[in-house]
Amino acid sequence: MSNHQGQVNRYAQAVLQAMLERWDAALNQAAQTLDENAQLGETLSNKNNSADARRSALAKALGGDAPAEVMNLLLLMGQEGDLGLVSDVSRALTESVSGTQAPMKAEVVSAAELSEADRTQLRDKLIKEYGDGLVFSFRVDPSLMGGLRVRVGDHLIDTSVASRLATLRESLTSAVR
Repeated sequence: MSNHQGQVNRYAQAVLQAMLERWDAALNQAAQTLDENAQLGETLSNKNNSADARRSALAKALGGDAPAEVMNLLLLMGQEGDLGLVSDVSRALTESVSGTQAPMKAEVVSAAELSEADRTQLRDKLIKEYGDGLVFSFRVDPSLMGGLRVRVGDHLIDTSVASRLATLRESLTSAVR
């Protein structure tokens, strides 16, 4: 690597580290503040409160030092009822940036739309097998005719009717030859 590229990489790493430290500090402060102030959590989670009222309550509780993106994240998490995840998000962010654990994609393709219960059951099974940190995407492909095709990282689990028919066709064709 050239000296120029080495310098560029060091500056980029320094910027990334500074950003991560700022976000981590803001998220940790938010988690602590939410633990100590249940009323703030209720204010942020109450959809009857205006966005301005929620933003004002959060800014007052955290002070003016929190990055705007962190504020937006916390407002979104409050709206979705996920404020209990703030500490976990901070930890996952640090792991992702440090490269200790990159999120792995889990793509689930089904012949028909899956119910929420089926999705939850499938998520739980995949997390049990592959660990936390999976990012799920679900889609429908009627050409599967039935069953599922699940890809987690470079692993493929194909229980689709179309795949089974193709395998059967191949075995019948090879038997006739």
